[in-house]
Amino acid sequence: MNAFSCSVTPFGENGWLATLSGGDMVTRALAANAAADALRCLQGVTDAVAGVESLVLRFRPEELPAGDARKKLESALKKSATQTASPGPAIDIPVCYGGEHGPDFEALCEKLSITHDQLIALHSSQLYRVLTVGFAPGFAYLGPLPFALQTERLSTPRTHVPSGSVGVAGAMTGVYALASPGGWPLIGRTPKKLFDPHGAEPFLFSAGAAVRFRPIDEDAFNTFKAETT
Repeated sequence: MNAFSCSVTPFGENGWLATLSGGDMVTRALAANAAADALRCLQGVTDAVAGVESLVLRFRPEELPAGDARKKLESALKKSATQTASPGPAIDIPVCYGGEHGPDFEALCEKLSITHDQLIALHSSQLYRVLTVGFAPGFAYLGPLPFALQTERLSTPRTHVPSGSVGVAGAMTGVYALASPGGWPLIGRTPKKLFDPHGAEPFLFSAGAAVRFRPIDEDAFNTFKAETT
């Protein structure tokens, strides 16, 4: 794994923020998630939240003094940087690109000066890793996205994005496990069930998992949806 460095700064009351730099996107994100998992088990820690290139640690100073909390944070990140884990078989995500399922598909093709087929091929040919799961429950940040598909977020976020929607923004692609507001340009949607409230693991995605998108047409989307509803 490629090495990275981190800087640690105060984050509000009783919190530290570690910002990771260097190395590659996947290394930084998975290290942050592994460190967060380890830190949550420590006495005095109230929460540890991983981002793609950051980690926030919150603590109770009466149980874990600030200086000790910082040392624990730095130690957890240093240890996680040396750990490697096989992602296992890639999760297959069928996607119907464009049309009503990808309302920003056409505009993005024009903006990037690529054809429909090129966008689909670029997006579906890449093997992605789940970098982290955030801003809404089950929302998966995946990367790295091919450079040719990188674009900005929407200037005005949508108030409603259907569950299963697939978007792109910056160097990542994302999947909305649940319906929510969102500001990522949407290129398609999967009919696959991403949330099962009765499952041992309610959400399909977890940090570190490998994911591959598979193009399907509208008929296949409707058939798949009917079979899993």
